[in-house]
Amino acid sequence: MSATSDCLSAIELRWNAASRRVCFRPCPSNPSGGRVPPDAAQPRRSSALHTIALLLTLTFTPPLRAAESAEPARLAAQALLLAVTQAGKNLVVVGDRGHILLSKDEGKSWTQCPVPTRAMLTGVSFPDAQHGWVVGHDGVILNTTDGGQTWLRQDPGTELETIYLDVLFLDPQRGFAVGAYGKFISTNDGGKTWQTSNPSPNDIHYNRLTASSSGRLFLSGESGSLLLSSDAGRSWQPSAVPYDGSLFGYVPVDEASGIVHGLRGHIFTTNDHGATWAPHHSDIKALIMGGTRLRSGVIVLGGQGGNFFISRDQGNTFSHWKPLDFSGSVSALIETNDGAIVAVGEAGAVRLSLPNP
Repeated sequence: MSATSDCLSAIELRWNAASRRVCFRPCPSNPSGGRVPPDAAQPRRSSALHTIALLLTLTFTPPLRAAESAEPARLAAQALLLAVTQAGKNLVVVGDRGHILLSKDEGKSWTQCPVPTRAMLTGVSFPDAQHGWVVGHDGVILNTTDGGQTWLRQDPGTELETIYLDVLFLDPQRGFAVGAYGKFISTNDGGKTWQTSNPSPNDIHYNRLTASSSGRLFLSGESGSLLLSSDAGRSWQPSAVPYDGSLFGYVPVDEASGIVHGLRGHIFTTNDHGATWAPHHSDIKALIMGGTRLRSGVIVLGGQGGNFFISRDQGNTFSHWKPLDFSGSVSALIETNDGAIVAVGEAGAVRLSLPNP
C-alpha cells in the first residue's frame, strides 16, 4: 500500500474517503501513485494534502477499532451518515463511528442503537422488516433479526484491511457485500458463511449494488464499470457506459430503462437494458453520489455541495436544484412514506421537500 497516492477521488471532497471512496492503493499504470480519471486531471497536490487524504481513508485505523463498541452520541443524527434504507415502516441510517440509527416517524427523530463496533459503516440492507445487514471498514459485517434494535457481528474481526462499501440482500438468506480492491462476497445462508467471487477480471472498487423491481442486479464501480446480472448474481455482464471515471449508483426507471451517475456531474441513461447510453450535459460538475426514484416517478439525484438533479420525465431531462438552507454533501437518498426525502451525508439525516415543478 503506497503512502504517496494522489488519487483524485480520495481528495476531491473532504468526506470522500471517509464515505464510499477508497483510493489509497497504487494503480497498475503508476506504481508510485493513484489513478486519476482523465476528465478530472489536476496538478499534483502537496505532500501535506496527501497526508490528510490518506488519514481520511482511515488507512491507519488502530487495530482494536473493529472490536470496540459505538459510543452513545447526542448528535449522531447530525454527524456523517453514509447509507439509508427502509425496514418495514422504519428508516435505518448508518455512518461514522459505528453509528446506526432508527426512525419511526419518517426521519423527524432518530434513536441510536447499540452497535459492537466503532468502524465506519458504509452500507445497509433490509430484505424485510426484521432482517438486516450492515457493512463497513475493518471488514465489519453486522446482522439484526429484530428490525435493527440489536446487532451482532458476523465477520471474524480479523480482516482489518478489508473495506466494504455496500451490501444487498435479496431475502433473509441470499445476499452480497462488495468493496475496495474488487472485494465481492456472497452468502446463501443469511451470512453464516460467505463465498468470494470475481464478477470482473479487473481489480476495481465496487461502490454500490442495486436491484430493480424485476430482480435484475446492477453493480457500479470505478473506471466506468457497470455490471449487470439477470440470474440473482450468479453471473455478471459488463455494460459499456461511455465513461472511464467512477460510477456511484444505478437508479432503475422501468424494466428496460435506468440511470447511472458518478464523478463531476456525469449522468447517463439507457432505454435498452444497458446496451446503449445517452449522456446528460450539465454545467454543474458536482460528484453525484446518491439517487432514488420516487413513487410519483420523479427521479432525484444528489451529491457534492448539496446539489440535486431532478427529472420529471423518466430521466430524459434533468433540472438542477440547490436548496437555500442545505449545503452538505449527500451520500444517499430515500423517499419517506409521507412524501418527503431523507438525504444522508455530511449534515447527517435531513428531511427535504422537493420544489414545485
